[in-house]
Amino acid sequence: MGAFKFRSYHQDFWAGLMFLGLGILAVYLSKDYPLGRAMRMGPGYFPTYLGYLMITVGAIVGARSFFTEPTDEERTTKWALVPLALMPASVAMFAILIDTMGLVIAVASMLLLANASVKNFRPVELIGNFIVLLAIAYFVFQRGLGVPFHTFWEESFGKAVGELLHLIATPVRLMFGS
Repeated sequence: MGAFKFRSYHQDFWAGLMFLGLGILAVYLSKDYPLGRAMRMGPGYFPTYLGYLMITVGAIVGARSFFTEPTDEERTTKWALVPLALMPASVAMFAILIDTMGLVIAVASMLLLANASVKNFRPVELIGNFIVLLAIAYFVFQRGLGVPFHTFWEESFGKAVGELLHLIATPVRLMFGS
């Protein structure tokens, strides 16, 4: 085990910091929800304990960076800004499209946007991921839990596109006051 040194160029340092931050955020945001018990979980049970787990993982991973010398692959040299922007944008795109365009188009657009940041893009893997994610979302959430979302658009493509445009135009109208 090496000597204690601050190594902000170590990937484990930044990964630990990310897990710590997300865990603290999850615990903080779920503090007002009732926890319940293990046999009868409340709405705050899962996010709170998942947050504590993320804090623990973040502390372990982050602490490791202070005692080990990073290899060349583990050394942080520059930030990959395109993937850093496209990954959250893909989740936001899914959230926007799930109500208006349906599950199939929302999952497809999320995967396409997320894979746009990958250097070695493989269409076969993308199709496999699409089928697996779609099956999990459909059978677990819609069939198993009864979450009321649509597989495809509600009544017609025109209505879905109209709702999507309205959803996009509302913040623009509010910003520019028209």
